[in-house]
Amino acid sequence: MIPRASMGNSMGMGMGRGHGMGAGGPEPPVPPIDISEPEVVGELALCETSLVFDNVLHSNLGGAGPDAGSADLTFGGVAPGTNLVITALSAYTPNSLNPSGGILRNGARNGFGVVNLASGSGVDLNFQLQDAATGAPKVMDNFVITFVDGDHGMSHESREAVTVSGFSAYTLDTESTLNVENARDDDMSLLAGNGMATFVSTLRGSKQDNPESSLALSRLQSRRSVSILFENKSEFVATASEQDYANPQGRNIFFTGASNLICPREARCSSYVCPINMRQRQNAEFTVCTSRPCTALDQDLCCVAA
Repeated sequence: MIPRASMGNSMGMGMGRGHGMGAGGPEPPVPPIDISEPEVVGELALCETSLVFDNVLHSNLGGAGPDAGSADLTFGGVAPGTNLVITALSAYTPNSLNPSGGILRNGARNGFGVVNLASGSGVDLNFQLQDAATGAPKVMDNFVITFVDGDHGMSHESREAVTVSGFSAYTLDTESTLNVENARDDDMSLLAGNGMATFVSTLRGSKQDNPESSLALSRLQSRRSVSILFENKSEFVATASEQDYANPQGRNIFFTGASNLICPREARCSSYVCPINMRQRQNAEFTVCTSRPCTALDQDLCCVAA
């Protein structure tokens, strides 16, 4: 893939390639949206209106539990008056080897949505925005979903893949480690909100390098992520798969709203060096400084007496 004009370390798909005619000729075609452009991100308020994943109302994806009732995974309040409901459109197989893992991992973690998947399996997932009061599908003008932590197990042949359809644009880190396969990302498809692509891991990873904040992705975490824009949609479909692992295991698919692939990176207290007679507060890695980078004005926020 050829890097395009970018914001920070991201490159976007959806920048028009049409060329205008001379004076008096036809109007040049309108290009698709490029969410790697800061001006576009600001105009659409994609960072300010980012979906939030911190409240799980119901967890019974594919009828696998642990809750009873409807066979879905529901996040409450992802936007004002809006829930996100995930249902399995195909057989769903979570990890069953770890009694403290599997379906118990489905839900929210540090602002990320999580779906657990057994190695050697795949599942088609429908993500639908719903009115929190009525349960009716709710169309949003635009929203971003970022899939993060695109890595796989220790086996060289193992791969994690997520196929997403129905988008208008996507953007990757300029040094992305994700392979993009079977892409339908021509201008016509993107303008119609009919984009599709499969994002495939190429590097091994473990829980030690899992992201802790969507707006503070490390360089490695950013390289393993993709932010995807949907316009005038209430739902989209994503297929997740974990294939060719040497040993049976469970893997977690992480997703969130906007990320620092398109938004300004947050500064965390963990990046602030406390004075010699002080130490970082216990939750420094989760505490956001008042400025970027953290300054002496954040000292009391980030540090306590040693």
